[in-house]
Amino acid sequence: MTLVTLVNGGDQRAFDELFLRHKTALYRHAYHMTGDTELCNDIIQDVFLSIWAKHAKWTVHSTPLAYLYQAVRHRILDHISHEKVVAKYMDELLHFQSEGNCFADEHLLEKDLFALIEEKKQQLPNRTKEIFELNREQQLSYKEIAEKLHISEKTAKKQVHNALRYLRTKLAFLLIPVILTLF
Repeated sequence: MTLVTLVNGGDQRAFDELFLRHKTALYRHAYHMTGDTELCNDIIQDVFLSIWAKHAKWTVHSTPLAYLYQAVRHRILDHISHEKVVAKYMDELLHFQSEGNCFADEHLLEKDLFALIEEKKQQLPNRTKEIFELNREQQLSYKEIAEKLHISEKTAKKQVHNALRYLRTKLAFLLIPVILTLF
């Protein structure tokens, strides 16, 4: 049986083997494109989280490594595209402030921030997003989530941790410029 077939069947060891076999090559590929160690690790983690989230339907048309290279490349290009949009938005925000305008209503800034958090949350894998929302928005404990979704408490806790880590990473670089514009 191939690793893909085993992963499709939910074999955690096969998934771990897939990761261990290809993580170094993927890291080199990502680093060559970005030059950012933390971003490389985040993108590789996102790719593998995405694969595991859809493991039963995961299809590979050539080789797992070719699929993974392509997935990493697409994530990096998405990230770069998003960075350009954010940079444009920040330039407009700085221009707005430099003309003597200021935020008379902090509610606008708060609204934008919540919209940004929601946008980033939508990028989480569906299962991770579901678990995160149950914990953070519906205030369910890990035990309650585990019972509701028929998973272990450890899995629920890990998924919430992964979601928080992802959101912190994605939002940290955006919050610093916004905070600086307030001073």
